[in-house]
Amino acid sequence: MEIKHVGKRGILFTFFELENSRYDCVTNVYAIKGNQYFFICDTYLGPYFMKKVKQYLESNFGKKKYIIFNSHSHWDHIWGNSAFDNCMIIAHEKCKDLIEKNAQDELIENAERFAKENIHIVLPNITFEKKITFEEEGLEFFYSPGHTEDSASCYDYISNTLFVGDNIDNPIPSCICWNELKKYKDTLEQYSKIGADIIVQSHGDLNDKEVIRKNIAYISKLMTNEKIAFDDKDVLKKHLKNIEYLRQIGIC
Repeated sequence: MEIKHVGKRGILFTFFELENSRYDCVTNVYAIKGNQYFFICDTYLGPYFMKKVKQYLESNFGKKKYIIFNSHSHWDHIWGNSAFDNCMIIAHEKCKDLIEKNAQDELIENAERFAKENIHIVLPNITFEKKITFEEEGLEFFYSPGHTEDSASCYDYISNTLFVGDNIDNPIPSCICWNELKKYKDTLEQYSKIGADIIVQSHGDLNDKEVIRKNIAYISKLMTNEKIAFDDKDVLKKHLKNIEYLRQIGIC
C-alpha cells in the first residue's frame, strides 16, 4: 500500500493486488478528512485492506465516524463495505440493485485469488437518484453514468477535487461496460464544467482536467466509428478491449 496526500484534505491509498493479474491495474481507495466524518470512496477487496486505511486515518487524525461511498457495483470497489458496521454506505440506486444482482457471482469468480478472508457482501443503505449533498462537509455525490450505468462520483468543492471512480483513465477510458456512449460523453462534459483542479481515478495516477478532454475526444471518436491509432501498446490493448465489448453489443 502506498499513501499520498491530495489537496487540502484528501488521502489516496493505492493497492497493488490486481497489478499482476489479468486485470493489470493498481487500485485506489480515496479518503477525505471531513469536519465530522472520514469519507471513504470505495472499499477495495475487503476488511483486511480497510483495516489498514482506518488505522492510518485514526492514528494520524484521531477518531471520527465514517461515511462510505461506492462509486459503482463492481467487486473490486465494494468488498470492504463490511469493515464499516453501522456506518452510512451511500451509492446510486442502480448500484445497490446491481450489487444485489451480481455480487455473489463476482465473489465466486474472484474470491479464491483475491480475498484475504471470508467476504460478506454488504449493500449500500442510503441511495440517491441524482445527487446527495453534505453541505456542512463541502461534499456532493452525484450520478455520473459512463464506465457503467450505475456509476457515481464525488466532488469535494472545498479542495476542488473530483473522484471519478472508473469513468476516467489516462489517456483513454478502459473497460467500458455500458453501451450508452452519448450519456458517457455527457458525464465527461459535466466533469469538464465542474473544473476540478485534481481528478482522482480508481485505477491510476492523479490527473488534472486535461485528462477529461482526452477522454471526451476518445468517446467522441467511438461514437462516430472513427478509426483510432495508438503507438503505445498498453493503450492499444485498452482500446481493443473497448472495441471488443462495443462490437459484442452491436455499436462498433
